[in-house]
Amino acid sequence: MLSEHDFVEAAKRACGFWNLAPTQVDVLSHTENVVCRIKVSSDKQVVMRFHRPGYNELAELNSEVVWVQSLAVSGLPVPAALQTAAGDYYRSVDIGAVDSNEQRIVGVVDWVEGQPLGGALSNASDDVVAHYETIGSLAAQIRCHSHAWEPPKGFVRRRWDIDGLLGEDPLWGRFWEVSSLTPNQKAIFGEARKVLREGLGGLSVEPDRFGLIHSDLHLGNIMCSGDELTIIDFDDAGYGWFAHEIAVALHPGIGESWFASARQAFLDGYCSVYELALDEIESVDLFLVIRSLMIVGWLDARPELSAYDYFPIVVERAEQAAKNLLSRS
Repeated sequence: MLSEHDFVEAAKRACGFWNLAPTQVDVLSHTENVVCRIKVSSDKQVVMRFHRPGYNELAELNSEVVWVQSLAVSGLPVPAALQTAAGDYYRSVDIGAVDSNEQRIVGVVDWVEGQPLGGALSNASDDVVAHYETIGSLAAQIRCHSHAWEPPKGFVRRRWDIDGLLGEDPLWGRFWEVSSLTPNQKAIFGEARKVLREGLGGLSVEPDRFGLIHSDLHLGNIMCSGDELTIIDFDDAGYGWFAHEIAVALHPGIGESWFASARQAFLDGYCSVYELALDEIESVDLFLVIRSLMIVGWLDARPELSAYDYFPIVVERAEQAAKNLLSRS
């Protein structure tokens, strides 16, 4: 298994592609994507990401850059990708010993000041409620941009459609077959999947309801510096329902006393930019259940992550969400 030292050394070598002379390299996040902070002077630093193998191909990563650049042009607060000396945005780098190395695609983006508002799994305090109106506004701005923007030839990103979320080979794994689940839990998750597939089958996939989304707009992917929010980590960006985007943003608050307040603040901010139809607001509840189940599959495949400590809680919450869904069906 590759160590943090392996990635630090690889980051130092990769800096040459960007003509960066690092004074310090620190691993900020050692998960499936490894993220490093590269200090190049006393007042300048950047972020280098080693992308996980087998998820985004180079064409998808270049498409991500194109879309994020277009979001920036439209006024959304997002980090800028930095070009290499050769004018591209990514390079492949060997990591580790020669006899057992691993090759990963590497990219660099501007440093974003501040701290994440929370996490994908660990719930934040009610202090975040004050930011949810702005988060709603930002999500709606992404939607409006998606409506207006024409992807260039060769643009490719994954689809968070019925098959991507709940198909036989969903993007985040077969949550209903996780080995550590009890037989009863597997049955509940399987039945919930059937009900959810029926529900999604009734939703429109026309451009006014389905388009390019961040798709992982949880509190951990929103940086806060003072009153300023910046959206980061477009690794999962793709085509999906805009109601899915809303559910992902709201999901960290499930079970918290501040959830209702956060939901209303989010919708207020969203509707100040884009007016939501009642049936679309109602569909958010479906996507909240889907998100709960998806995280079970995602986390089960990553036992090496520190977030895996939350796995029993994740399963418990997903089971309750599935039971609530089935009781209403």
